[in-house]
Amino acid sequence: MKYCAIFHANLNYAYLLPEKYEYVIRNSYELIVDTMREQFPTQKYVFEASGFTIDKIAELCPDVMAKFKAAVDAGQCEFMGSPYAHLMMSNFPEDMDIWSLEFSQEAYERHLGKRLVSGWNPECGWMSYVPHAFQKTGFKQITLDFEGYSLSSMPEVRAVEYNSDKGACYGLDLPWYDLPGDEKALHFPFKNIVPGLNGFTRSDRLCQPALRWLMGMYPFEQYMDPIRKYSKKDEGCLIVFAEDAEYIGTAGWYFMKYYKQYDRLFERMPDAKEKFCHFMNVMQDEMNAEFISFDSACNDLPAVEKPFYVEDGLAWHRAWSIAWTYTPEAKEFDPIVMGLRDKALAAQQTAKNPADRARIRQAWYHITSAANSDGRWPPPPDLVCPFNKEWVAEQIALAQKVLVDF
Repeated sequence: MKYCAIFHANLNYAYLLPEKYEYVIRNSYELIVDTMREQFPTQKYVFEASGFTIDKIAELCPDVMAKFKAAVDAGQCEFMGSPYAHLMMSNFPEDMDIWSLEFSQEAYERHLGKRLVSGWNPECGWMSYVPHAFQKTGFKQITLDFEGYSLSSMPEVRAVEYNSDKGACYGLDLPWYDLPGDEKALHFPFKNIVPGLNGFTRSDRLCQPALRWLMGMYPFEQYMDPIRKYSKKDEGCLIVFAEDAEYIGTAGWYFMKYYKQYDRLFERMPDAKEKFCHFMNVMQDEMNAEFISFDSACNDLPAVEKPFYVEDGLAWHRAWSIAWTYTPEAKEFDPIVMGLRDKALAAQQTAKNPADRARIRQAWYHITSAANSDGRWPPPPDLVCPFNKEWVAEQIALAQKVLVDF
């Protein structure tokens, strides 16, 4: 059995203020790249960052960006890509998804010298056009949600786990089906989800215990037990971490989410490196783990012999992507963003010169940035961070300014 770990970095994070960007980069992202290089140099890992995030890392901490580039060039780190400003792809049209992914690909070229082939679908929000948007922007494989797949394609799981409340934030408190340890959809890739695009599933069965152990909510064995259960076979691969990178080093917004302790947002976790190293050492010593890239997991293993299907609208945590559209902020911003999108589409039809086309392209940058999910989240009774709302409003204003003459 091989293993894969994906660290999802997002500086557009809800309640993450600009004055703390460098703090998070240093205490989380740099901790990951340094620890893997110094303590586990033979093990591969995947670091995912949006275009916005990689631009900020390069701007604020060029030395950290240099470390990531060196790790990528050495073959230890596979960099994974996602939409530029962390928009919920399933809640916006395909053309907006394509523009956002393209802006990210350009950022990866600037800082890593290449476009990326592995993609992260934010919140695993699913619509049938989402994989096409990745494929059209050069990606060869994407992260998939096992729960979305099993709820849609495995009747025995759906009967136990299905969440009928499309407005619920998540369904982690619902019952779990007793999934056999050798389930192939957890261990092998799906090939040609759409022509030329492969994928591999991550599951809350493994990733949520990781987060909760890091935050002290679960004992370590409660994280390891599902890893042991789903490692019974010698073949295939298992994704054992695919969560926010910020939880390696900081508390993210865990204390706000579970305990409403707003004063502990992104609090530094002093035992983060110790816990991270403990996990990696147990994986190596007990599980004889070989960590591989996501690219290898998707392309070097035999395919699941079933078609990949997820019901439109599902998202990770057994929730629905439409829940992101029910917040007051989404109801305020989304119609404006869609109106700007319509105006940009019309302007493309009449653009007569390169200068006009460049302005329209700039408008798309701001329109897709205004679709950022964290300016619309969390839902009531929690409050969306004023800064995140202001950032979205600023992007809307910039798009309006660019398009004023069209």
